Amino acid sequence: MRITVRLSDDLGEDVKRRTDNVSRYVEEALTEKIRREERRRARQEILDMAGDESVDPALHDQNQQMRRTEDRHGAAQFAKQ
Repeated sequence: MRITVRLSDDLGEDVKRRTDNVSRYVEEALTEKIRREERRRARQEILDMAGDESVDPALHDQNQQMRRTEDRHGAAQFAKQ
């Protein structure tokens, strides 16, 4: 699918410096963004289902660690390109 987007000049130049294939770069960035949003939404649904019940602190810590790891992993993927 072809989609036209407008970027600031600075951002557009930064993307062009990082890759020879802008379409692939943008597709990968959007895919990662969507996955991250879906993971956050799923986590929030779990918390909503728990309602007023308290969350086990160990489980909360594990969830936070997973989030940080996923965020770092996603950022590292884009830094390589």
